[in-house]
Amino acid sequence: MAIKSFIFILLSLAIISYFVPVKTNEKKDPNEDVALLTFNDSTMYTLTPASMNRIVYSKKVLRYKTKDVMLEGALTLKGKDKNDKEITDVLYADVIVKRGESFTFLNNVKYRRDNAISLNTDELIYNAKTEIATNSLPFDGTYFNNYIKGENIYLELNKYYMKSNNTHFEIDMKKN
Repeated sequence: MAIKSFIFILLSLAIISYFVPVKTNEKKDPNEDVALLTFNDSTMYTLTPASMNRIVYSKKVLRYKTKDVMLEGALTLKGKDKNDKEITDVLYADVIVKRGESFTFLNNVKYRRDNAISLNTDELIYNAKTEIATNSLPFDGTYFNNYIKGENIYLELNKYYMKSNNTHFEIDMKKN
């Protein structure tokens, strides 16, 4: 009798396990990128015959086939203005995505040009070829110690040209 009930239990378990679905471990997206290289505490320099004009710092870099993702990074751009004076632009962000000559700065973005301009936003797209930075989110900052706030900023870094929508500008009348 014990052997008969043991065989019945095994037969019941076999039938129940036949109808229970099995979870497969397939990749959801076969085109999903896998990081080809990973760097920690990296620095990248862009050199020209005349000078070093671009420096990228990052805590962690993930290099994919079509893009580079930098975490807690900064992009430093060096150049000269129309009076041949040295200028330095620095862009900080929690996440930087680089595709070709286009940099997308995301989360806690800070832009600073020497002591003249500083801006804070959550998104900024910079094209290194045209030297134009744009965004579609609100921003705030300072312009020569005057408060500025607005949306959808457009910056031409090599021509000192800036425009935005719904801009609020407060001029400090006190002389230092």
